[in-house]
Amino acid sequence: MKKRGAILAILVSLSSIAVQPIATTAAVYNPPVPGNNIMRLVGPEPTNKNHVNMTAEAKGAWDQYYGSGLRVLHMYADVRGEVSLTFKYTTKAGAPIQNRVVYLVVNKRSSCSETTFFTPQATDYPGSNRPNSNTIVRDWCGDQPQMGAGETAVISTTDSFGNATFSLTNYNIFGEAFPIAQNKLGFYSDGIPCADDVMCLSSTIAPSLVAHPSEAQDRLEDKDLLILHFVNPKITPTKPVVKAKAGKPTNISFRLTNLKGKPVAGKTVTFDTWGEGNDLDTWSRVSNANGVVTLRVTAPKGTKGLQVVKAYNYGNPKGYKTKIYWQ
Repeated sequence: MKKRGAILAILVSLSSIAVQPIATTAAVYNPPVPGNNIMRLVGPEPTNKNHVNMTAEAKGAWDQYYGSGLRVLHMYADVRGEVSLTFKYTTKAGAPIQNRVVYLVVNKRSSCSETTFFTPQATDYPGSNRPNSNTIVRDWCGDQPQMGAGETAVISTTDSFGNATFSLTNYNIFGEAFPIAQNKLGFYSDGIPCADDVMCLSSTIAPSLVAHPSEAQDRLEDKDLLILHFVNPKITPTKPVVKAKAGKPTNISFRLTNLKGKPVAGKTVTFDTWGEGNDLDTWSRVSNANGVVTLRVTAPKGTKGLQVVKAYNYGNPKGYKTKIYWQ
């Protein structure tokens, strides 16, 4: 089976971000044809503030596996958070497809998506490696016996406007580093495909009128292909710079917030330190109801100089630091 262009390797340099399919492009390029039906993401509606449009990267390459109206959208969601996606299904002429069973294909086959979910809705899954029908497993992508890959079709029914909504709750323990902006791609490891990189956690998601569309069926649908990235909370030091008296314990704090700026409770934060001062009294804390973790730092009397304390989301290598100047 050909790997699909939805399989993304995000290669980052200081000057540019390039997105390429993992598989080699087919020797013969088959230009996409107009689809018989159109499927667009309408909730959340893509704006210039909440997504990155990477459609141009597909042109003349892996867009051949889809209808000519393919749009490739990268968006962010909170790891272990709830996601609601609404797609509008219409005919080529723009008439809503009403009261029809439709599908949202999550962890599309050959996408190497590492994401796992719970959904309250009914699903269609050809494999056997999941505990119940509401669980969505990762796409195995060839590194395990396929067992139906991981592609799961979430089932819904369109309303009179042609809209269908799908609900997902992410199960992953930790995600990507918090983005610098929701309309910019994250910076991942140079030269490593997203699916193989601990700095990247995404799911390839696509609407369809078919539970598990073949390549030929995908080419008959003009759709939005959504690459949904799941991110850790943002960690912000309450005071980035602290002046402290040596010989006297000092508390420092960090606050965790989600993509909407709300506090995140119950998340494990780990710490590292170097420079002047004593070792920390703990190497991990769990955020409280206000999304705050607090720890004590100390230094022997007479200590002068800088101590740096870095806080990390558990399992993620990107840290956020507080500087303590002992006096």
